[in-house]
Amino acid sequence: MKWQDESSALLDELLKPLPVFVRPMAKKSIKSKIEQVAQENGAEEISHDHVVRGYILAAPDKDRAVTALEAHNIDLAPYEELLK
Repeated sequence: MKWQDESSALLDELLKPLPVFVRPMAKKSIKSKIEQVAQENGAEEISHDHVVRGYILAAPDKDRAVTALEAHNIDLAPYEELLK
């Protein structure tokens, strides 16, 4: 699956707060979830929306996910159903 440059950059930014030794494993897990979300939507390319949705779904702690996304000025209104 092809990743847009901005989508890949967003994922890297969202992972920055994690300790360096945890990032590779977290990235692999979250990236897999993002690609699953995109595939379920029939997409050929990973978009910003797929990254946000996959990140939320993969997050074990939704409050931390919200904090990270808000820190990047991402409007969470379209994703409220995922945050419940």
